[in-house]
Amino acid sequence: MIEKNAELYKTKRQDISLQSILWALWTLVVVGTAVWNWRIDVSAGQPINILGMAIYCILVGLVGMLVVTLIELWLEPERFID
Repeated sequence: MIEKNAELYKTKRQDISLQSILWALWTLVVVGTAVWNWRIDVSAGQPINILGMAIYCILVGLVGMLVVTLIELWLEPERFID
């Protein structure tokens, strides 16, 4: 029993690095989308479109979460079997 729990803990510790990398990439993509939209508005001399920026960030965030989940399913399918 103790060996099984230790093995599960060891497996979960290895998964943290993949999750950390994927979530860091997801965060960078969402922040990058906001910066990109801000830069476009500033370079065009227009007022900053906060609503448009929020909509783009939400869409990119949702699609990014789906992609991160699919990558996790592809690389570590045993984590999702329960």
